[in-house]
Amino acid sequence: MSRASFSQEKSPKRHSSWESVDSGFESVHGVLMVELRELRNLLALDEHRHFGRAAGALEISQSALSKSIQKLEAKIDAPLFHRGAIGVEPTEIGAAVVAHAARIIAGVQDLHRSVDLLRGVEIGSVSVGVGPAMAESYVTQALAAVAEQHPATQISVRVDHWGQLTEWLVSGEVDFFVADMTRADLDDALSCTPLPVEEFVWFCRANHPLARRGTVGRSDLRSFPLVTPKMPAWAIDWFSQVGSEEDSQRGSSLPTVQCENYSMLKQMVMSGNCISVALAATIREELSRGDVVVLPVDAPTLRTNAGIVQRQTHRASPLANKVIAAIQDLAARRSDPLH
Repeated sequence: MSRASFSQEKSPKRHSSWESVDSGFESVHGVLMVELRELRNLLALDEHRHFGRAAGALEISQSALSKSIQKLEAKIDAPLFHRGAIGVEPTEIGAAVVAHAARIIAGVQDLHRSVDLLRGVEIGSVSVGVGPAMAESYVTQALAAVAEQHPATQISVRVDHWGQLTEWLVSGEVDFFVADMTRADLDDALSCTPLPVEEFVWFCRANHPLARRGTVGRSDLRSFPLVTPKMPAWAIDWFSQVGSEEDSQRGSSLPTVQCENYSMLKQMVMSGNCISVALAATIREELSRGDVVVLPVDAPTLRTNAGIVQRQTHRASPLANKVIAAIQDLAARRSDPLH
């Protein structure tokens, strides 16, 4: 079974309570033996701060997670979390162990990537982050094509807004991501390769009060619940450019419902008076069935600022490069999604 280790060398910068725990570590030849599974369980509990939610995310039972944390606490001979009625909080020692654990897991992930570099494209894995809008685009076709060409590989996909994707990329949880963002959103340690610009469309159900309007203004859109993925600052500014000061202040609360899953967003639109925005390809089937209509918004068209974002100092694996190339190739050859 995979194991990781913490060194027991004393550091003068450690808190005295941490030093007192060192002597109680379960060790072999002076090294604390910890299973990687225990560290992953620890990080999940720290992220969710609740045994039930963490267990659900890990797809294990709550009792199994509780036993894993208790086992780790026994090895360290100190409590790692304060247990409360509604959740948990890391102790001072627990926070220190969590920080060590995050670095160890990141190191193991880097080890896997190094092995993948030596293996080449045919065998290996890659973790890709995708923004909600781009998840409904040619990116899905590119991923499917690479999976079909290289069936022995493993491609993991995470869909979320650009802020979460950036955190995952910086921490090494994804190898790169594809999302709609601006240079202002980009971390200094990251680089972005732009993808072709595409236009967003506003849409509503076919019998919506705005559906038969010849033109629709931005204030008209704000009269109804807006259900969209997380809005970047430039999209919120698009609304604040018109209307009263009160409307501008309301813009900071956009959208009414934030959801990173377009299947849910489309269901909300079709079941009531909610309005959403997407790439035309996202609603192609609903348009063809007559379930939704594109609103003729009398305002500058919102356009994507999508790109492929990577860490500047990170060498991409052959498989990651293969996926990136497939995305760029399909982006260059894409046709008008409305035709």
